Amino acid sequence: MTAILVADHNQTVRMDLQDTFEAAGFRVFSCATAAEARTTLRTHPIALAVIDPAMSNGDGLALIEQIRGEAVLRELPVLALSRHEELGTRGELVAPCDCVGKPYERAYVIARARELVGAPPMRDSILVIAADVSSELIAALARAGFATELAGNGVDGLQAAATARPTAIVIGATTDLDRGVVIRRLRQTPALRTTPCLVIGAPAEEVKALEAGADAFVASASDPEMVLARVRALLRSSNALPSEGALPRVLMVDDDPDYLDILGSRLRKRGYDTLNAVSGEVAIKLLGEQLVDCILLDRTMTGMGGVATCRFLKSNAVTADIPVIFLTATEQREAVIEGLAAGADDFVSKAAGFDALAARIQAQLRRRHTEAEQREAREAMLRSDLAVLEARSAREVADVRAQLAEQLAQSNRELAAANRELESFGYSVAHDLRAPLRTIGLHTHAFVDRLRDQIDQRSLEHVHRVFAAATHMSDLIESLLELGRIQRHVVGRHTVDLTALARGVVDDLSRREPDRRVEHAIADELLVDADGRLLRVLLDNLIGNAWRFTTTQQVAHVELGVEHAGDERVFYVKDDGVGFDPTHAPRLFSAGVGLQTARRIVERHGGRIWAEGAPGAGAKFSFTLPG
Repeated sequence: MTAILVADHNQTVRMDLQDTFEAAGFRVFSCATAAEARTTLRTHPIALAVIDPAMSNGDGLALIEQIRGEAVLRELPVLALSRHEELGTRGELVAPCDCVGKPYERAYVIARARELVGAPPMRDSILVIAADVSSELIAALARAGFATELAGNGVDGLQAAATARPTAIVIGATTDLDRGVVIRRLRQTPALRTTPCLVIGAPAEEVKALEAGADAFVASASDPEMVLARVRALLRSSNALPSEGALPRVLMVDDDPDYLDILGSRLRKRGYDTLNAVSGEVAIKLLGEQLVDCILLDRTMTGMGGVATCRFLKSNAVTADIPVIFLTATEQREAVIEGLAAGADDFVSKAAGFDALAARIQAQLRRRHTEAEQREAREAMLRSDLAVLEARSAREVADVRAQLAEQLAQSNRELAAANRELESFGYSVAHDLRAPLRTIGLHTHAFVDRLRDQIDQRSLEHVHRVFAAATHMSDLIESLLELGRIQRHVVGRHTVDLTALARGVVDDLSRREPDRRVEHAIADELLVDADGRLLRVLLDNLIGNAWRFTTTQQVAHVELGVEHAGDERVFYVKDDGVGFDPTHAPRLFSAGVGLQTARRIVERHGGRIWAEGAPGAGAKFSFTLPG
């Protein structure tokens, strides 16, 4: 038999679920604490765990998390007695986990359990309670495929029904208990309340049996095939576990147990499922665990009276919409007004008779059903309107996005065209400026060579300034051309030796200015994954910048090294030259073509570049090269 673990600190819930699952053919292990549940999971083969996450201050949720965390139990289906939203942020930790909130519908719980573990293989079983059973009847039931269990008297029959949970019960003559007593006791057992009961007896006993709660009646003289036909009809039209909403459930609240028995019997005959409560306190507790469709409430009871109970129920969000009918012996005007003012939906005198009460119940249920249909219709209309609005909004958003995308594409095209024109213009201007500069240089050299002996020292210094300015302008033009080439250049990555590149730059600068005394320190094996051509331009600018701004030093120092910031390598070029005002650091990379080119190269590699320095204390340019 398939085993189910039920873990809940509430004894009422445990007992109700145990009765419900056992009636459906499951074996149940009931646990009041998470510790008991853990022990059961380790010692028994459990097919499904039904757990209240709120049990024992959250131990239930911890138990579900433990199940999900253990390799042996991870695949065990779990049904949480809670709504998903009640699990809060920890709900993701216990997923996947089916949820059913309290108050629960027993039929829905059974349906979910069957889906999660598969309905256990069960033959429909018939319990026959009778002192004298026809062998022909037993044979007919067996031929029809039913498993049959016999009980010779009423007491044994009630015990067998509670233990075996049969699909249907056939009641004949018993020697110890009246048939009506047997039926009423069956109907008072939650797990057997809806089990079909067929009574076999004398025709004069039919009304009494049906009023006691029997579902059908056949005369004693009927042959076994007639009895079998009635059993089959009962099973077609009735179910031990009705589907959700199949039978309206009425909660009867009265401190007179005999009256509850009588009223419950008659209501069940009319097709209602019933629950009994002998006080307002018991009713409130039951409603905290189970749903009902209507409440019959006695006005005058010991303990919490009917009026106070009604006010509490109508102030509770879970029970506020359940129809409440005051059922009382008094018809005084003040009592009626007080009851209705407390929130009751109707007020019926017990003296009015059962037919009047049944009509009032039906009216309340019909009204509730109509309101539910109207509410569902309104919600459907709202969902439809919301869907239309969402579709319209989606179309509008899509149109706006398309317009923005087209505008962005057009702007990008215009910007690209402007950049091409600017690059072309800059390239043309740079080339056009080179020719005059070469002419200036050539003619100045010719002038000096021809008149060297006739030029005084002061004039010669002026000529050298002309040479220096022309050379500087030529360098600027070359930098502009290089910047344009960098912007068009596609970055190609390969292993680059920064150490070798830096030494090449220093050698070139030393040959250009052989009289300068510059000591340089270049770290070994600085390997990076980058574009070698662009990095040569980068070092030309950074080391050249350091070389240029250390001319005031008798012996200058220039260094290329690397530092580590976590997992990131930070390269730097440092000098001991004139330095700069640190407040000007953010503007350095937009003030000169050389540093602009350096920034562009580093950014095209996905890195960062920044400067540090102080007047008279030199400068340090740091950069990163990801990858």
